[in-house]
Amino acid sequence: MISRDHFKDKRIAVVGIGDHGEMLADIKFLIKAGALVSVYDMRSEARLKSDIDFLRAAGLASYVCGSVPADDLLDMDLIFLSHEYPRNSSFLAGADKAGKAIEYPETYFFKQAPPITIIAVMGVCGKSTVMSMLVPLLEKVFDDEEQKLFDIDFQSGEGIISRLRKIKSNDAVAARIDGSMTRELYNIHISPHIAVFTTDLPKDAYQDSPFEILSYQTYNNFVVASDEVIDKTHTFGLQPKAKMLRTKANIIPETWDFAGKGLHDRDNAALAVQVAKLFKLDDEVIQSVIEEWKPLKGRIELAKKVKQVDFYNDTTSMSPASTQAAIAYLHGNKDIVLIMGGVDVGQDYRSLFASLPQYIHTLIVVPGSGTLKERLALRALDQIQVKSASSIEEAVTIAMECARKGDKVLFSPGFGSGGMDRTTKERGDRFVKAVRGLK
Repeated sequence: MISRDHFKDKRIAVVGIGDHGEMLADIKFLIKAGALVSVYDMRSEARLKSDIDFLRAAGLASYVCGSVPADDLLDMDLIFLSHEYPRNSSFLAGADKAGKAIEYPETYFFKQAPPITIIAVMGVCGKSTVMSMLVPLLEKVFDDEEQKLFDIDFQSGEGIISRLRKIKSNDAVAARIDGSMTRELYNIHISPHIAVFTTDLPKDAYQDSPFEILSYQTYNNFVVASDEVIDKTHTFGLQPKAKMLRTKANIIPETWDFAGKGLHDRDNAALAVQVAKLFKLDDEVIQSVIEEWKPLKGRIELAKKVKQVDFYNDTTSMSPASTQAAIAYLHGNKDIVLIMGGVDVGQDYRSLFASLPQYIHTLIVVPGSGTLKERLALRALDQIQVKSASSIEEAVTIAMECARKGDKVLFSPGFGSGGMDRTTKERGDRFVKAVRGLK
C-alpha cells in the first residue's frame, strides 16, 4: 500500500492512452493523487477526442497529440508507457540516458507492491478465459480482510497503478501477462510464484527464451501447464526450480455441467482448477464455480442462423492458435466458411494455413497490416477458395453467397483489431450487425 501523497506534485508523463483507452483509469487516478500529469500520444487529437475530453473533465491540463517531444520528457520525474510503445522508442533515448524512471504499469506495480503472492496467466491465447475462471476460484480462497485478491489486466481498462492504493503484504495478485511484459518482468527480476501457461510463448526479438520469466522462481514455486508446454521449457535449456504441474482436459469430469466449448475450454478450466487445488480449495466449491462459469462474449458465439447457415462470432481471436481452436470446435466435413484478417500481431501462421484445407472450403480475408504481410502465403493456398473483401460487411455478404445449406460461417480474425475498430468488440459488433441484416 502506497501513501496518500506518493504521487503528489510529481511530474509524470504518460506516453500513450492505449489502443483501446487502457491507460485512462490510471491517468485519472494520478491526477486525483495530486500528480502533475502530461499525456502524449502519437495519434491525432481528432482521433482521441472522446478520451481527451474525458481526461480534461478529470482535471488534465497538459497533453500533446501527434508527437512525443523528447525534450519534454527530460523534465519529468516519472514516465509511464502504454503497451504500444516499446522501450527503445527513439523519443525515450534522451530520458533514458538522463536516468529518468521509465515504467510500464505492470513493472511499476510489481516494484512498488509489498511482498505478495503472484499468480500470472501467460500464453498466446486463452488468457482471458483462464482468468475468468481462475479469479472467481481464488476469490473463494482470499475472502477476508487478512488476505485479499487483486486481479490486474491491462486490457480491462480498470487501471493497474491505482491498485497500489489498497494492496498490502500477504495479499495475492492474479495477473494476465502479455508476451512483451514477460521480458519486462524478467528484466526487473520478477518471476510469478505460480506461473500458468495457456500455451507456450512466442520467441521474438526481445526474448532469448520464451520461458525466461521463470528464471527467478524458487523451489516453493509452481509452473502449471500442459504436457506440451512443460516439455517445451526444456528445449530452451532452462531448468526451472519450481514444481512442474501438468494438466489435462480430463481434470474436468464429464459429469460436471460445464458450459465450455470444445477441448480448448476444458484445457483452460483444468489450468484454473489445478491452481485452485494448490490453495486447497474444496472440490465441491471448485465444481460449483466452474459450473457457474459462462463463456466470454465474442468467443465462438452463435450470432444468427440464416437460411440453414450458422454464423459464429469469434472476434476475440487475435492469434492463429485461437482460430485453430475455433475451427477444431466447429469442424465437420469441410463445412466452414472462414472470415479472417486484421492487424499484424507478429505470429506464425504456417500451421494454421496448412490445416485449413482439411476443415474449410472458402476463406475470406479482410484488410489489415497482418493480412497484407501474409498475402503471399494466402495466395499459395490450394484446395480452398480464397476471396478478398474490402470490409467485414462485404465479407459477410460474400460468405452468404459461398455457404451451402448446413455450413458454418466463422468470423475468427486471427489478427489484431485496428483501423475503424479500436477493439475486438467493435469489429465483432460490426460482424453481428451485418449478419442480422441478411435476408
